[in-house]
Amino acid sequence: MPENNEIRTPREGAGTAPEETNAGAAAAWPDISGVPTTPVAPPGGEPVWPDNDLAGVPTTPVAPPDGEPVWPGNDLAGVPTTPVAPPGGEPVWPDNDLAGVPTTPVAPPGGEPVWPGNTFPWPGPPVFPFPPSSSYSSQVRFLNASTNGQDLDVWIDGRNIFSGSTFATVSSYIQVSDGFHTVTVRRTNGPALYRRTLSFISGEKVTMVLLDTPGGITLSRVSDMGCTNIPAGYGCLRVANMSYSGSNYDVRTFNNQIVFGGVGFKEVTTFKQTAAGNYTFFVTASQASLTGFVELPVILLTAITGGCSACMVNDPIMSFGINVRPGRVYTSYIIGNPWSNLYRVYTLES
Repeated sequence: MPENNEIRTPREGAGTAPEETNAGAAAAWPDISGVPTTPVAPPGGEPVWPDNDLAGVPTTPVAPPDGEPVWPGNDLAGVPTTPVAPPGGEPVWPDNDLAGVPTTPVAPPGGEPVWPGNTFPWPGPPVFPFPPSSSYSSQVRFLNASTNGQDLDVWIDGRNIFSGSTFATVSSYIQVSDGFHTVTVRRTNGPALYRRTLSFISGEKVTMVLLDTPGGITLSRVSDMGCTNIPAGYGCLRVANMSYSGSNYDVRTFNNQIVFGGVGFKEVTTFKQTAAGNYTFFVTASQASLTGFVELPVILLTAITGGCSACMVNDPIMSFGINVRPGRVYTSYIIGNPWSNLYRVYTLES
């Protein structure tokens, strides 16, 4: 084997090949000088062809990452685009800058429902008129028996029907169509204290009494129906205890006859026929649970004013007078409490 890169010469007489020289190697290939070649694109480059140096050849612009689709001559100048709403924003469209476009106001957390033009306080919310009186409506009024010292407003379906009411004031009867209506009680120019959707029945007549609760206000419904076919010369009388939780009363004549006994909180007695005339009654703490008692079945002035010179009522809480007229119907509401200095009987005619 040759060592040290020695070139071995062929033996004499042996078959020999032409001496390998550079000239001989060159003569082994055809001369390609002057023959055009096909340029090769660099790695990742454009396909190429003879005389293609890409000069003057239009190319297709490539969109940047996440950019707009592009095409020859498109530099997006003057091309309308679709605005994109900011996170949580309004849907948008060309030329929409929302100027002059009405939007629906959103109530702040815990706030009142709102609508265009409602800014509370005044001007108030839209008023939806009640239908005229018909056989398909009921009559309702509101009595304020709250002792919280706040002026109160009553709203039905966005209409203020009893404004700035104070203790022992009452609204007129209003017509309310048969069905469900939202009743709201709020402090005058202040927050809502009560809101409920209540049913109203055609043909009924009711008094809704505003009462204190630890957290605000509640309503107690008192039907003003039930006393009909009154005999000539008589009216009707009953008592409702709308004062405070735990209270219990007897209503007595001056000679200690019990007219209404054991009247608990939110209780409304039945009507009693009452002969026309002027009466004075006394309200006492109830003793009905301690002793047996008999109520007067009918209230007769002659029976009450019978001779009894020594008669008196022990420890009356309060007294009240009433002039009963023939054919009229009355409810005497015991309202308030002894610790507020607002404590009385308020008689309403139905």
